[in-house]
Amino acid sequence: MAPNRKRVCIVGGGISGIAQAVRLQEALGNKVEFTIYERDVAVGGVWRDSTWPLAGVDVPIHLYSLYSHLNGSFSEKYARRDEVLAYWNSIVDKHGFRDRLRFQHDFQTSSWDEIEQVHHVTFSTPHGPVVIDAEILISASGALNKPTTPSIPGIETFGGQQWHSSRWQNDVDLRNKKVAIVGNGSSGIQPIPYLAGLQGVSITQFMRSPGYFKPKVNFQYSWLQRFIFNYVPFANRLYRWNLFHAYDHIGASRGTGSWSTKQREGHTARLLSYLHKTAPKEYHGILTPNYPMHCKRVAYNAGWLEALHRPNVHLTADPITAVTPTGLVTKSGASFDFDVIVWATGFDVSATGVGLNHGVFGLDGKELRELWEDNEGAFAYLGVGHSLVPNYFTVLGPNAISMSWGYTLGNQTEFIARLVKGIVDNGLTSLVPKAAATSTYNIKLQERLEKTVLVSKLCTAWYRYRGHGKVIAPSGLTATELWLRTRKIKWEDWEARAQPEGADKAAVVEVRSPASWNPLSWVADWAADKLENYIYVLTTSQ
Repeated sequence: MAPNRKRVCIVGGGISGIAQAVRLQEALGNKVEFTIYERDVAVGGVWRDSTWPLAGVDVPIHLYSLYSHLNGSFSEKYARRDEVLAYWNSIVDKHGFRDRLRFQHDFQTSSWDEIEQVHHVTFSTPHGPVVIDAEILISASGALNKPTTPSIPGIETFGGQQWHSSRWQNDVDLRNKKVAIVGNGSSGIQPIPYLAGLQGVSITQFMRSPGYFKPKVNFQYSWLQRFIFNYVPFANRLYRWNLFHAYDHIGASRGTGSWSTKQREGHTARLLSYLHKTAPKEYHGILTPNYPMHCKRVAYNAGWLEALHRPNVHLTADPITAVTPTGLVTKSGASFDFDVIVWATGFDVSATGVGLNHGVFGLDGKELRELWEDNEGAFAYLGVGHSLVPNYFTVLGPNAISMSWGYTLGNQTEFIARLVKGIVDNGLTSLVPKAAATSTYNIKLQERLEKTVLVSKLCTAWYRYRGHGKVIAPSGLTATELWLRTRKIKWEDWEARAQPEGADKAAVVEVRSPASWNPLSWVADWAADKLENYIYVLTTSQ
């Protein structure tokens, strides 16, 4: 290996891992040797696994895709699963990543070796454990990789077929079947319009909480639109910017300031009016939320509310208390018989969606998971760095999400690539955010979150510690603010080490942030500070 050529271990072959590989290749070329380790047999992550009927993006595909890999040929605004997966596979092929992929490698543990300045990473494989060494470890495990099934008495006794919505059994014929759908989030409502049209099917959906539902107005792009996106300079980029601005504007309405509150109240009134016009009147009571919009994720309706009018679709808010060999029992004492149960009950984001933490050991030999537990929730520096684990970066880390998963991973993978480039260009052996900087950042972050509806006590949410504690996934920032905070690396917040030739061990060295020496960069920095302050005042001031 060439001097200071770093080995990079990317854990996860989903869209986060693919995007990170792209950024590393763009920023460093052959100065790094990166390998993507994937526990399954194919790339794609959540889009490989999400095979339920009508699965697709809830964010316009032109915004969900990488800004550096715009595609003018997408067929519809909210692309379906197969088209999304094909897009990410095309990126893998374009960049020649197939040879860098190692399938059926399931991450087990990693430990930082302070003497050698490397991570010792262990994977389980069909042929036994595999241990690799890498100077840099990147968690690209994604946010939706650990399905959650509720612990309900008797669940193992059910005599029919049951599965989690993210592990849909497409080989099971649901015609003339009695089907239970447990959950009314995005994965619970997406398949129902299709399922309700199957011959002889009867569906009972068990909702766990009311919510806000936005109409998902999808449409096919015409040949002329696709021609313009592909061949008119900047057309696709301007279209994407318009989508970005609209979605970031909605995200800004999470604040508790007077402007944000007014915006949110307007959105709330429109969505409640839509709900009451679209859903059957008999369900208005259980569907209408009693908590502020954005306290939970707003779901997109693409025919679900309309399907509730069908005689073969039934909705109940009666909590499930037990599973029997033939079906489900609810709190009221009602008993239901089913042939199939689909658990659309989400994912354990607190465990893995904020970056690998189980089995990750750092400077003091303490597991990152344990450290997060001791602090009653995950934390990081800018959602990327972890003060006790050198050379470890998370793509979708604690409090990183701003506006959407797709935008965030695009932003964070570029930031991580610049950190890795800094390690290589400065001849460093390790880089870790300083404990003081991490603490200061998180104190200010929590203060900001307190000025949003994300912390409302009126609801529980998957992105809070144990459902109602500290917010651990969203940042509370707009996407514009996230970009402003990561547009430059503040090297003073990082502890860097280097090992001169002949030295016994690595020592702390100083890496300074470059000064803005020309008028253009000075004006850009001034404008960035003003814009960030403007957004903060706009969203928090009463």
